[in-house]
Amino acid sequence: MNNKSLLFLFLILIVACNTEAENTLLEPSAEKQPNEAVVIINNSTDSPISIELLDSVTHLKDEWYTTYRKIDTFSLKLKHTAKATIYSLESYPEERFISPGDTLNIDLKTSQIQIQSTDRLNAQEFIEERSEELLETDSLYNQFILLHDSSMLMRGRNDLSLFQGIPVHGNKALLKEKPALLDELVNRLMYQLEFVPTPLTEISNPELEDVHRLKYEIEREEAFIRLRLLTSQLDRPDIHDMIFDSNLYQAELALESPFLYGYLVFFIKEYVLQGVEDRSSNKAYVDYKLAYDRLPKFVEGELLEATREICLEKMVSYNESSLSLKSYLSKFLSDHQDSAFVASFEERYLLAYDAEINSTADLLLTSNSGSMLTLSDLVKAPLDSTQLYYVDFWASWCAPCRQAMPFSEEKRVLFEDKGVKFIYLSMDRDKQKWETASLSHHLETYEHSYLLINPEAQQFIKDLKIDFIPRYIILNSEGKVIEDNAPGPEGEQLSEVLFDYLGS
Repeated sequence: MNNKSLLFLFLILIVACNTEAENTLLEPSAEKQPNEAVVIINNSTDSPISIELLDSVTHLKDEWYTTYRKIDTFSLKLKHTAKATIYSLESYPEERFISPGDTLNIDLKTSQIQIQSTDRLNAQEFIEERSEELLETDSLYNQFILLHDSSMLMRGRNDLSLFQGIPVHGNKALLKEKPALLDELVNRLMYQLEFVPTPLTEISNPELEDVHRLKYEIEREEAFIRLRLLTSQLDRPDIHDMIFDSNLYQAELALESPFLYGYLVFFIKEYVLQGVEDRSSNKAYVDYKLAYDRLPKFVEGELLEATREICLEKMVSYNESSLSLKSYLSKFLSDHQDSAFVASFEERYLLAYDAEINSTADLLLTSNSGSMLTLSDLVKAPLDSTQLYYVDFWASWCAPCRQAMPFSEEKRVLFEDKGVKFIYLSMDRDKQKWETASLSHHLETYEHSYLLINPEAQQFIKDLKIDFIPRYIILNSEGKVIEDNAPGPEGEQLSEVLFDYLGS
């Protein structure tokens, strides 16, 4: 697969994960207001255009703006000069630095994107300008980190923005031949990482001061990215120690950085959790609950609060149970008294929880014996001690679903006498293929293995947006949904969630 194909897949994920971002566009306007920049789109392709906006004073979260229109005009709210990264499926990402009062023209044609900006503060040229010392560092860095596409060199921000989409490898032969050269490079980058400029008292224009500050922050983040790549590609974990011992995580400096989110995620995963991940399931699991509890040993004050906010948001992305999220959110409120964050978090992530718990399952099924029933009939008023139902949506053609089956059997044996009933719902359209696959997983005689009847037409599937499998949900003893995207059976996360609900 070539580099552009890899980038194409990467961008599909970006667009897919940000479908809601289109709603954040301001109303089209051709008139610039104070603290706004105007964007003009001319798009002759079928690709959407997304703009990732990093304001120099934005903390924790970037902003996304996405448009699917062929011709569009809208405004971006800005407090300061900001870095805008423009994405499409037709070209590599492009970066521009824009200021309030600027106009950004984006013209996208097949395999070609042209971007022009009025750039009234000349921020683009100033921020991209490399000092002689940085150019020397660039040259040295390019000797140790080699791109698979040797026609491209990683110089400055424009190329660094592509590092996730372009494969690289470390020059271990050079390291073996000249180890002192790598030490020199690391020392240069550490100086760049830790450099704190003196106040720019000679600049009387606050806007230009902001441009200088953004340039400084970008060069710090550039050093951070490069040091991480050197660590991973040349097997130098000691470089991580140098990063953690630097001034990068001094509260005053860190809390002012627009790149704080990335710095803190790295800190949590590689320092607090020591890089430990559970890779027993299809998606590597990072225990942000454990990180949340450990953090007071490493940071305090505002930095502790900001880092714990990230942990809470990451718990959502790793499908922690709503019960667990509510528990940690209660801890956060008790520890930090930040009711505004808690209210915002509940609105963003837990607003649907009460609605979900009142949603009763209803699906039309056929059993191994050929009898017809509904899921709500199956879970209604259990005569035994069942407290929870773990529902597994799978299919004969779904490789990850079938790879998870042995783990599911283990969990079923573990929890069947603890009040948890496992239910398997196949989304196969071919009954014979379902029956054959069931034989492979010893489900042909299991009481609660069923074939869904016409899953595409069933409202419950649509309501829960089950558009990918494997997918797992948990119902309570009343047959109401309490987890609409539960962990898979691999690893220990599912056990923790079930024990949470069982109260043991």
